[in-house]
Amino acid sequence: MREGPIVVVGGGPAGASAAATLAEAGLPVLLIEQRDQLGGAIHRQPAAGSENHVWRPARHRRNWAALTARLQAAADRIEIRTQSVFLGVDGEGRFLFDDRRNGRVFARCPRAAIIAVGAVETIRPFPGWELPGVMTAGGAQVLLKETGRPPEGPILLAGSGPLLPALAAQLAKAGSPPVVVLERGWPWSAPAALAGLALSWAPMSEAAAYAAVLAANRVPYRCGAAVTQVEPDGTGLKVSIRVGETQEVLHVRHLLIHDGIEPNRTGIPLPDPDADVPVLLAGDGREALGADAAILDGCRAATQVLARLGRADARLSSDERGLQRARDFQANLARALHSEPIVPAPETVICRCEGRRYADLMALAEDASAREIRLMGRFGLGACQGRFCGPMIAALRGAPLPAASPPRWPLRPVSVAALARLTPDETE
Repeated sequence: MREGPIVVVGGGPAGASAAATLAEAGLPVLLIEQRDQLGGAIHRQPAAGSENHVWRPARHRRNWAALTARLQAAADRIEIRTQSVFLGVDGEGRFLFDDRRNGRVFARCPRAAIIAVGAVETIRPFPGWELPGVMTAGGAQVLLKETGRPPEGPILLAGSGPLLPALAAQLAKAGSPPVVVLERGWPWSAPAALAGLALSWAPMSEAAAYAAVLAANRVPYRCGAAVTQVEPDGTGLKVSIRVGETQEVLHVRHLLIHDGIEPNRTGIPLPDPDADVPVLLAGDGREALGADAAILDGCRAATQVLARLGRADARLSSDERGLQRARDFQANLARALHSEPIVPAPETVICRCEGRRYADLMALAEDASAREIRLMGRFGLGACQGRFCGPMIAALRGAPLPAASPPRWPLRPVSVAALARLTPDETE
C-alpha cells in the first residue's frame, strides 16, 4: 500500500470532520478545498475584505467552531490546500488538482481518499426559470453569506424544502424579508410524517427559530403553491403562481427557487472494495442528510479508512445511530413535503448551458441511451457537465442519466498552461 497522505477532497463539515479524525489518529492528511476558505456551503465564510456575518442558528456556529478547533489542534498533521479543484484520477491512479492560486496542476498518490464534495441543488423547471433575476436559493444564500448583502428589491422564494424558510429568515435578519415563501408541498396531508418530524428535537428547534423570525417580519409562508411561469416585467419579474385551483400573479425583482439537493456524483470515482487505494464518499456527496449528519459521516468515512489500514475506532457504531436518525428525519420530511411532478411546457429550458429545451428532450427516441441524450440531444455537455441538468433530465425521463464510467478527467475546466506545469507527486 502507498505511503502518501490520506487525501480528503472538500473542506465542508464532512471533509473537515474526516480530516480531523484521521489526523487525531496520527495520520498525515492533505485537505483540498476549491474555495479560498474552509466551510463548504453551510459554513461559508465571508469573502476577503467583508466583515458581514449572516445570522445562523447557534448550533451551526458551535459545530463549526468545534471542527475548526480540532483542525487547529492537529495542524502539524494536516496540509490544507485552498483554491485547488479536484480534476479526477488519471490512468496511473494519481489524483490531480488544479492549483488556481499558482496556476498549475499537481498530482498526489494517496494511501486512501475521502471525497466530500457536497450536493447539487435541484429545481423543477418551468418557463422563464433561466431569466435574469431568477436564481437558485442555494446560490443566493452563498452570496449572502459571502457578502452579507441581500439582493435589492422585492424577493420571492418558491419551491420546496427546508432551505426556503432558512434563507427567508436570513434575508429578513439582513434587512430584506421576502414578500412571501411558497412551499409546493402540503404537509397537513401527511400527519404521520409530521408526527415523526416532531420527535427530532434539534432540526425542529431550528425550524421553530426560522418560523419565529418570519412571523416577526410578517413574511407569509404558503403551502400548496407553485410557480408556473416567469416573464420579464420592466426591471423585474412577473411571476405566475398556482395555489390549489386558482392562479395569481406577483411582481418582484428577484425569484429564488429551490427543490432540494442531490449528492454530487458527476464524474466522482465511486468506492471499489477491491481497489488498492480505498476511496470513500462522505457527507451530502454520499447521502444528503444535512449539516449535522455530515459531521458524523465524515467521522464514519475516516473510521472506515482507519479500518482498511489496520486500525480500529469504537465511535463507528454511535455515528451510524446518528446517521440513521438523520435518515428517518429526511424520510419524514420528504413525505410531508411530497407533491406531484408537473410536466413542463415544451419551451421550458432544461439544459441552460446549451440552451436545450424540453421539446428537444422529447424529440429524442424514447429508448435513447444516456450517451445518445448527451451527444445527439446535447444535454449535459456544457460547463456543468450535467451536474445541474442531470437530475432534472433523470426526473423527467424516470431514469438516471449516468456519467461516464470510469470517470474521465478533467472533471472541471482547466487551462492548458496549468496542465503544462503539472508537478509530479511530491511524496514519490
